[in-house]
Order: sequence, then structure tokens, then C-alpha cells
Amino acid sequence: MMRKPYKVVALCITKFKGYDSVNMVREFCGKCSEHNIKVVIFASISDLYTGGVNEIGEVQIFHSFEPEMFDAVVIMSGRFLDREALERIVKRVQKCNVPVISVDRMMEGCINITFDYAGAFEKIVRHVIEHHGITDTGFMSGMRNNSYADDRLHVYKKVLADNGIPYREDYVFYGDFWAGPTREAMVELINSGKKLPRAIICANDYMAIECIRTLREYGYRVPEDVIITGFDGVELEQFMSPRLTTAAFNVEKLCECIFDIVNGDSESQNHETSYVIDYDYREGGSCGCGDFHTKNADEQLFKVKIAEDELDSFMQDMYNMIAKLSNYPDVHYVFKSITEYLPLIDLYDLWLCFNDDLLDSDYNIRFDYSLERRSISNYTPITRLAHHSRHYAFMDNDVCEFEHKKLLPDIDTVFAEFDYILFMPLHIQGKTIGYTALTFDADRFQYDYFQSFLQNFMHIISVYINRAANERLYVLDVLTGIFNRHGFYRNIGDEFKKSRRTGYPFSIISIDMNGLKSVNDTYGHGEGDFALKKIAECMKAAADCGEICTRFGGDEFLIAFCAENGKERAEQIVADIKKRLDTFNSYGDKPYYVTVSCGIYSNVCGEDDTLDSFIKDADSLMYEEKKSIHQ
Repeated sequence: MMRKPYKVVALCITKFKGYDSVNMVREFCGKCSEHNIKVVIFASISDLYTGGVNEIGEVQIFHSFEPEMFDAVVIMSGRFLDREALERIVKRVQKCNVPVISVDRMMEGCINITFDYAGAFEKIVRHVIEHHGITDTGFMSGMRNNSYADDRLHVYKKVLADNGIPYREDYVFYGDFWAGPTREAMVELINSGKKLPRAIICANDYMAIECIRTLREYGYRVPEDVIITGFDGVELEQFMSPRLTTAAFNVEKLCECIFDIVNGDSESQNHETSYVIDYDYREGGSCGCGDFHTKNADEQLFKVKIAEDELDSFMQDMYNMIAKLSNYPDVHYVFKSITEYLPLIDLYDLWLCFNDDLLDSDYNIRFDYSLERRSISNYTPITRLAHHSRHYAFMDNDVCEFEHKKLLPDIDTVFAEFDYILFMPLHIQGKTIGYTALTFDADRFQYDYFQSFLQNFMHIISVYINRAANERLYVLDVLTGIFNRHGFYRNIGDEFKKSRRTGYPFSIISIDMNGLKSVNDTYGHGEGDFALKKIAECMKAAADCGEICTRFGGDEFLIAFCAENGKERAEQIVADIKKRLDTFNSYGDKPYYVTVSCGIYSNVCGEDDTLDSFIKDADSLMYEEKKSIHQ
């Protein structure tokens, strides 16, 4: 890649619309824009936790790019819950000798940025025990045998020991980091008759919030009766009263650290370098200390109501989009009509890019496309750009095909105007079909709306893929895989009209297997089916220039096409078919020969000619050959 007057950084992030992810995208893009660093964001909808079918498709977006395009690749590793998937991504980038910055998880061979969770959590525990002088404490832990929960429990034990306070196993509760298990643990404690501890130190904010809610439900006050502390600084905490004593992820410090690494000298990009960022410790009303205010509840309720009404309207628009765009005769209409729904999301450019094994040159689903046969992981070397819109206007002249490794037809032109681009995966049933790219305002962009839009769009594409699959069942012969009679009549019309339009001859080759009944009677219908499939196989191999191959019924086959050298091409096809069958008969292990009789009729279509008359004439010539064989 030629050196540019700017650096380009990839940011790989999961759970795209999550609170921390949105904050990271906004802050990181803003910081890089200030210093002329371009950002390409590769994002998934999920956090890759379950490893289910959808997540198999989601993770492929992180394998969509050539690492050499970038000066560095930043991976929010702590948010990749599939460790194996994360390791594959890291190794692929490292092979290209591109610096990998791993955030919130130590990865071998990476520039690692971690957070001082233990230091921040220790401040919280010491504040409760040493500042408030409380010796009667409990601990609400996460899951058993979980590294995050175990690390925080270890800090809790350490501070107790430093202050000469005995550790009590019976006052360690397990809320599994979620509200439901926390409530169960609190209710069990309250109903047990045991004395409530004066303070409960929680391993995360969600459990702390549920502790407060449950205590209040049973008539206890926070902090007057029980002090509660949290950890992690989740968005919901901002609306709690009292606010939690907690510690929060500092996205500004993280982005400054990444920027310094990317924009620094080679020493700062040493692959074995590690950086530690402090968590922001803050005291809140849940321990009786902090004086920062809860966000205005009435104002928040008003905003929530407005957002709820807007979401309801948006979802109705999505239902209308599915109904309208799923009902076109072909999918290429979708790519032009979808612009109607883009103003709902508030973006600048949108690109819809597909594997070229999915779309044909007319930007419709390929007739032979099959999800079942599709490789899960591969993006095709050539990508078809089916849609590019700018400010909600469809850019018809931009529709094209390009090398996948470029990501977009001309990404440098995009960077001349925009500082960051987002890429997200398109997949059906876990199978990769392409990706979408967009430019947007990081502060105004409707992250959750776009996720819903993307999921609904993939559903629409799946409708056309399934429709094409059903169409194949309707027009293909089940035994041989070539057209059946219905498929022949459905597809041959254009070729017939082409002859009238161009003056080129329209050619029909009538093919009939010799001795099918004898094979069936002597060796069984399975062998007869094998022979028919062998004939179809030879037909497809010989007619390799777009000619239409058909099993017309029983042992009767047709090949039809319009070409300038029609009669010559037909004779060439027949000779090739017979040669292939001769080879099979000579070297195969069947106790019978597979042979065919053929008739060729080739002529320019006149106004009074019909397709059936051509077939009849070709059949007559085929029967003449068959009679000569039996004489």
C-alpha cells in the first residue's frame, strides 16, 4: 500500500450498539480526527458469547480485511467473549507484521493495554472499611470460578487481612454479575434471620443496583442501614438514587493511550510493550459520601417516552420495509428502493457489498446459489457493490464489481472526505454473503436503529435466497440437476427471440438414450438412473458456453441455444458428448454401454416458426439416427 499523508487504523469491536462500545467509537473517532488518523471500524452485533449460528456469521467481518492496509489494528479484546475467535484474528494480523493493540486482555505478541481493576477495586474496599470504619461487611461476587470475580474476591480478602478483620465465607454471596441471581441471594439472606452486614461490597454495578432495589423492597435504607458499593460504571448507574460508589472505565484515557502508541515512534509500537490505565474511582451516595447528582428522573422519563414513541414509529417503518422490499420480482429492485428508509438512521454514505457467488451480473440472486453449499468463512475474491447511496440518493453509476481486498472501490477517495468508515457483516444462517459499509456522524448516528435496519435487511435478502432455492426445485430435474420441461420453457424464450432479433440461427439438439429399458430390466432402475445422470453430466461438460440443457422427460434430453455459428456449434457439442460417453464405456466398470442418438435442427426463426416446431424437427432427425443404429 502506498504511503499516505495520514495513518490508517483498524478498530475491531463487538456488541456494536452497547453503551461502552458507542462511547469508545465516539471518543476514538473524535480523537483520531483531531490528528488526521483515519479509522476503519469492523464491528459485530453480538459479543460472540454463545458461538451460535448467527455468531459464526458475525465473526467473519474480522477476517474481511487485509492487515497490511493498516498502520495498526486495535482490538477490544476484553469484549470478545469467544477466546478462540479472538486468537485467530490476532494471529492473522501478526503474520503480516502489523502492530496489534489488544485492549483489556493480555495477548501474546501484542501491545497490551489493560485496566487497573484491582487498584480501583481496592480503593473502594478500603474506603468502606478504613474511611467508614466498617468491620461488618459482606461480598456479592460474580460466578464461581470466574477470573474477574475471583480477582475481586482476592482484593476483598486482602483488605480484610490488612485491617485484621476475619474473612467469613458465609457472608460471600453469588449474584453471577446479573440482577436475577443477586435478588435471589439477597432474599435468601434477608429471610435467613442472619444479621445483615453493615456494608455489602459488590463485584459490579448491576449487582449493586439490584441489592439496593431488594433492600428497599424489604424496608431497608441505603446507606443509612446498609452501605452498597459497585464497580464498572454502567450507564444505568447514572439514574440511580443514591448514586453508587463505584469505579468506571475511562474512555478518554484509553483513546489517548492508543493515539500515543499509533502516532509514536517504533519503540512505543514494540510488540512486547504493556500499558496500564487507571479506572476512575468515584464516591457516591450509596456509601454516604459523594455529592454528584442523579440525572433528573423526570427529564429522563420524558426522554424515555419520546424514545419509546420514536422506536415504535421506526419499528413500523421496518415492518413496512420488509413487506415492500420482499415483494419485488427480483432482488435488484431492493438495492434501489432501500434508499427510502435510510433517513431513519441518519448516515452519509451506505455501501451494500456482496460476494459475487451470490449475485449475478444483473445483481440478482444467482440461479445456482445455495446456502447449503456456501462456505461459512470465505469472502469471494471479487465483491459486487450492489448499492451506494450518498445522502439517501442512489448512486447508479457506482454499482460495480471490485477486488475484495480493497474493501471499497476507492477507499482513498472516501478518506479524502471522511475520517472513519464502519464495516459490519451480512450473513444468512451463519453463512457469509457480504458486508455493509457506511460513513456517519459518530455523535448523531442511530446505533441501535442501524442494528435493527441491518437485521431486517438480511431477512429481506434471505427471502430472495429462499425464493431462488424454491425456484430451482420447480425448474430443475431432481435426478440430473439440469432443467426439467418447465425450466426449459421458462428460460428458452429469450434465446428464441434473440434469433429473430439478430438473424442468428436457433439450434435444438434432441438427445435420446439408447436402450434405457434394457438397462432397467436387466440391471435395475438404479443403474438406469446412473446412465441418465452420466448423459446429463456429459451434456453439461460439452455445452459449456451458456447453452440450455434439459431433461425433457424419461430418456429424452434437449440442448438449445442461439449463436452465429449455430449448426457448427451444435455438431461440436454432439461430438463432444459422444466422445465423453465412449471414454466412459471404454474405461468404466459398468456391464452395459451408455449411448445416445442425436438430432440437430438449426435455422433462423421466422415470424411463423414456433419453439415446438423446432423441437419436432430435431426429434425427427434424432429418430432417423436411432433407426439407423437398430438396422
